[in-house]
Amino acid sequence: MTTNPFVVLSYVGGPALLTNATSLFILSTSNRFARAIDRARVLAERSDNGIDVLEELKDAHKRVDLIVRALTSFYVAAAMFALGTLATIAGAAVAEVQNAPILTVVIAGAAIVGVAGFVAFMAGAISLVFEARITARMIALEARSAFARARLSE
Repeated sequence: MTTNPFVVLSYVGGPALLTNATSLFILSTSNRFARAIDRARVLAERSDNGIDVLEELKDAHKRVDLIVRALTSFYVAAAMFALGTLATIAGAAVAEVQNAPILTVVIAGAAIVGVAGFVAFMAGAISLVFEARITARMIALEARSAFARARLSE
């Protein structure tokens, strides 16, 4: 067994760092969620319910759905990373007792929740990529409509 105290710190630091990154994603995604909800409400209240507005409203609904999926994934990831950190601390304590069968279970548990957290983290990030593409499409549609209105008023 190693006597290097930094080994345990590195096992705890990885999940802790991923927990922090996930928390930042949760914060920024919550802001996106609020903006997407506001935009959907504005579109729903528009009186000129033309084809462009209805298409944009459909996209706004897709955005909200993707953001909710991303937030759910990030919450799962944060929970898994916290469990992974706890499991590595428990593993360090078990290693001091040197109970090999229990240590194997703790290591396996930490690995499983760490991988589950990473998969959830990636699922949330991928959802945000798709959401960003929808947002770009909505902005392009708005720009085309604005340019068309500007040409009509000339």
